Amino acid sequence: MKNNTEFVAYEYKNITVKRDSATIYTDCLNNFGWELVGEEEYGFAPMLSSFVPAYSSVSAADSYEMVALKFKRNRRISNKSELDRLERQCEAGLASLGGLERKNSAYTMGVSLGSGLVGTVFLALAVYSFLSSNIVAGVLLAVLGVAGWGIGFFANRKMGRKRSAQTGPMMQSQLELVYTACEQAHALLVS
Repeated sequence: MKNNTEFVAYEYKNITVKRDSATIYTDCLNNFGWELVGEEEYGFAPMLSSFVPAYSSVSAADSYEMVALKFKRNRRISNKSELDRLERQCEAGLASLGGLERKNSAYTMGVSLGSGLVGTVFLALAVYSFLSSNIVAGVLLAVLGVAGWGIGFFANRKMGRKRSAQTGPMMQSQLELVYTACEQAHALLVS
């Protein structure tokens, strides 16, 4: 049995992040003295809507891809105020990265849905033309409708690559800021 004569008081931190960014949060917060003590995954989203507390920052719609990370850190850590400042800087950079990713996906989704909606309108007009015995116009409108759907699919892929190429340098600069803050914090912890 271990004989601990030194009292250690801890402070605790809980954060909720997307599942795919949990590792970068864990790695970064480790450099600020935080130690991962637990990880809770949320359940399946449709059934979860009645189980998510009202005070939670997680909505039922995005809960299936979210994970709650629980950390602890010694309250009497040296250079705490400087570590806290660097931690806020790091978290702001990580939040900025998440915002850039959301903007990219929203833009490409908007282009795809817009094209698909135009294709749907053409298909509805094609059905109306068929019902009014205008076969030639109906076939032409049906071809345009299916083409609108196809454009939506391929536009999503192409616009996604284009937006990723445009925002790539901004994301790399934010990652550099995050890693610089982590490096400075780690140097403070080691000293």
